[in-house]
Amino acid sequence: MLKKTSPFFCLLLLVPMLVFAQERKVIVPANAAKPVGPYSPGILVKDYLYVSGQGVRDAKNNMPDGIAAQTRQCLENVKAIVEAAGLTMEHIVHMQLYLERISDFDEADKVYASYFPSNPPARIVVGVAKMPTDTTVEITAVAVRDLKQKKVLKLKSLPPLGHASSAVQVGNRFYFSGVYANSATEAEASMKAVLSEVQLKNKNILLSNFYAPFAGALISMRELPNQAKAAYSVIAAKKVVRVKTSATACAADGATVYCSVQLGNEDANKSVPDQVKSVMQKLYAGLESHGTKLSMVTASNVYLDDIKEFAPMNQTYATFFTNAPPTRTTVQPFPVTDRTQGNPPLVRISVVAVKE
Repeated sequence: MLKKTSPFFCLLLLVPMLVFAQERKVIVPANAAKPVGPYSPGILVKDYLYVSGQGVRDAKNNMPDGIAAQTRQCLENVKAIVEAAGLTMEHIVHMQLYLERISDFDEADKVYASYFPSNPPARIVVGVAKMPTDTTVEITAVAVRDLKQKKVLKLKSLPPLGHASSAVQVGNRFYFSGVYANSATEAEASMKAVLSEVQLKNKNILLSNFYAPFAGALISMRELPNQAKAAYSVIAAKKVVRVKTSATACAADGATVYCSVQLGNEDANKSVPDQVKSVMQKLYAGLESHGTKLSMVTASNVYLDDIKEFAPMNQTYATFFTNAPPTRTTVQPFPVTDRTQGNPPLVRISVVAVKE
């Protein structure tokens, strides 16, 4: 005769299972493109999967011919990581699409659409100068673990560019597609209208990246879709905890902390390694103000002034993440700056960390 198990005992068994399910897990798919730097292909932690920027080379380091085939291979690389985490492409809520030639967008978007027949993620599209391994397309992604939490929004104030959703809501968090405009003022006004439509304000912004096709912008991109002169990529939440230090500004939605792009131009020495160190010190201070640390970083974006300095950047960056490094996306967003003029930022880095 079976003995009756107490509800309390069942609860004790369930708790460690829930804790284990939420632990940080590095995702490395079999027979897929290998990382070309000190980063993990994917990180699954709490409610989300973070996917490193994927290029167009396959597991054998071969690059297919033509933008359509290259985009398909790029998406296959993303898909391999997503499926290795036990998810599907439909679980993706936000993507960044980097193109070496913005004129390739229409053709790339047709291939992209085939991977998202319904409920596509929100997306930002930008044109960059160069990417690692001479890739022509790079895509990064964020996916939600529980598909039931994904809510696709159609906003009147934000008609998406190509095959994308205006925004995707996951619980209290909102991932918006790129807002494009003819000036910074117009882009700011448009972003304000978008936030207002979902009953949010500027104070609800977790992370805001401003892109413009000219030197001196927060993130200078080589070009934007439809010859736009300014663009915003924003993640927001209903409840945001913000702590501003002298070094950097970070904001948190629950256990997730977003630290905005930090520039490396304050270092008198113009070398990339020294600027990486100075940026990471700023980010460390911002994370610490929220009770987090570098070992909890799950994703980072690295913008290099010159992709030829990818190796020295990697060498220094690696020293800050000695065990299970976060996912990462790296691009050279703009043509190389004139280093004889002033003290230009050679490195820009932003991070996302999750308290464990």
